Amino acid sequence: MPILKIIQRYREPAIWLGVLVVLFCMDTSGPSLCLFRWIGFHSCPGCGLGHSMHEALHGNWKASFNYHMLGLPAVMLLISHIAKSIYSITKTTNQLYGSKNAYDVAGTSAR
Repeated sequence: MPILKIIQRYREPAIWLGVLVVLFCMDTSGPSLCLFRWIGFHSCPGCGLGHSMHEALHGNWKASFNYHMLGLPAVMLLISHIAKSIYSITKTTNQLYGSKNAYDVAGTSAR
């Protein structure tokens, strides 16, 4: 299968994985990216979610919960979605192109 088709098929899980990598590596001491805070509101329902997910990815459960109580569930949901997407794409690809097993490496059918 050509590389462009592989990139196209795995685009969505790659984007979500990239989001998790960015959240893992983000600097939490910088300014807030919350639009509502920029406008002048002091809080919104999503405030602290990014920081919470960052702490959850680092294994700091208490700090994660202190920032936002849905940070850890959000991380688990994203990881689950990535795994399901990859499984679904792989299953579909195997159905379309056939799966190569140890007896079918040379392209001849063992049946």
